Amino acid sequence: MIRRRFMQDMVTPFGPGGRAEVSLPGGTLSIRGICGAHPGETSRVAFLRQVHSAKILKDPSGGEEADGMIMGPDSPAPGLRVADCLPVMLAGESYMAAFHAGWRGLARGIAGAIINALPAPPLWVLMGPCICPECYEVGSDVRNSVLRGLPRRGHPPGGLNLSLAALDGMLAAGLPVGTAVHRVTECTRCRSDLFHSHRADGTSLRNLVWLSPS
Repeated sequence: MIRRRFMQDMVTPFGPGGRAEVSLPGGTLSIRGICGAHPGETSRVAFLRQVHSAKILKDPSGGEEADGMIMGPDSPAPGLRVADCLPVMLAGESYMAAFHAGWRGLARGIAGAIINALPAPPLWVLMGPCICPECYEVGSDVRNSVLRGLPRRGHPPGGLNLSLAALDGMLAAGLPVGTAVHRVTECTRCRSDLFHSHRADGTSLRNLVWLSPS
């Protein structure tokens, strides 16, 4: 499958409590799991009020109701709060972007919406930690709503692969085939030593993920 050929799994060296930095050309992904962020560490990060929508904002200051953002060179870093949902970061020549991909947002088309809203194709895409397909059991109604019009290979019976669904949604909207797509493989539910997981313990606590210029 084309999508399999260029989605690259990353070896991520996590510190205690799910702290990690992932560097790619032009940007650094910061991940903070159960350890949380240090005081002041996110002072230049914009976090949205995420509502599982397909709404994308340009240059938000933070606190707005939406699930995706595109930030110019002088804007704050894009950040997401997630438990088991998938955080996706994208970087272009003059922007950084992010979107929150749970099943509701994917069913509403957020993966395609971000691609359609970008000023230019991304240089790379980075998918952060989320619940793995084996742990993410869903009903047929959820599965069908997310995968409507998308390939179904790669999704286990009764389960959903959020990374693959997000990638297929972006490809369907025009993400150029061959774009570097990187994936952090750790599962939020399996790795309770690193991450908060709503599926594991019903927590309302969230992992923090943000993308800063390197």
